[in-house]
Amino acid sequence: MPVMTIIGCRIFEDEVVYLIEKGPELEEVIVLENENNEGLVRKLKEIGYPYRVLPLEKIPKKSEREKSSGFTLIVDLLEFALDGFPDRLREAVYESVEEIREYSDGAFVLYGLCGNVLGSIEKDFEASGFPVFILAEKGGGIVDDCVGAVLGGRGAFLSKLQAEGTGTYFLTPVGAVYWKEMLVASRVTPDPENVEMTKMVFDYSGYKNVAKVDTGLHYEKEFEAKVREFADLFGFEIVEMKGSPELIENCYKRAREEILRRKKE
Repeated sequence: MPVMTIIGCRIFEDEVVYLIEKGPELEEVIVLENENNEGLVRKLKEIGYPYRVLPLEKIPKKSEREKSSGFTLIVDLLEFALDGFPDRLREAVYESVEEIREYSDGAFVLYGLCGNVLGSIEKDFEASGFPVFILAEKGGGIVDDCVGAVLGGRGAFLSKLQAEGTGTYFLTPVGAVYWKEMLVASRVTPDPENVEMTKMVFDYSGYKNVAKVDTGLHYEKEFEAKVREFADLFGFEIVEMKGSPELIENCYKRAREEILRRKKE
């Protein structure tokens, strides 16, 4: 039975739920047991989708799954705190891929270049025979980050930025709900509760707007309120932007199809 693992940043919680709920049929969903997956588990419970939460050592190994013909998805989301430290992020993602190899037939990495530390991950695991797929545009170029992924890639992101001018801070639904954690992770401020100091950092950096990036997914009920809270605290104008899970969905399907193809050989 084919097994694929999604390894990604928590910022993509909604997109993972969407892939599970709306994507091709899955025989089983297994969520790795750790605190970073708590939001994902809550959302799966809210939509009534069946899943199991297991520690890594309790997940059945590939050799134990040969009798089943369905497709299993394992999910492991990593902490926000890695985003501001590229070397630590690379180490954590590569370690997660290594750990899952005996349980899975391939990995879909829900990250972009992220400081240019993950650009070679597909090639780095190629010789091992364990396929790894990362977020990429139609032309094959790896997306820069989570915002670029939901806006459709680098070109679309730059187009939006040019249209609104510089000085725009982007918030997706999950980013908005966890905006304090995100500010710490991206090293904007060590203390988001200190609004005056954080506002000074934003002012110095030239930020004037906050982009409310509507991804079309509505698993986060507080999105609107959190963007308004953020804008009011720091004196930003809210700019409405339309995003989509389409790029992520296409990459997921590509990874799934390739794993299925290899499994049949």
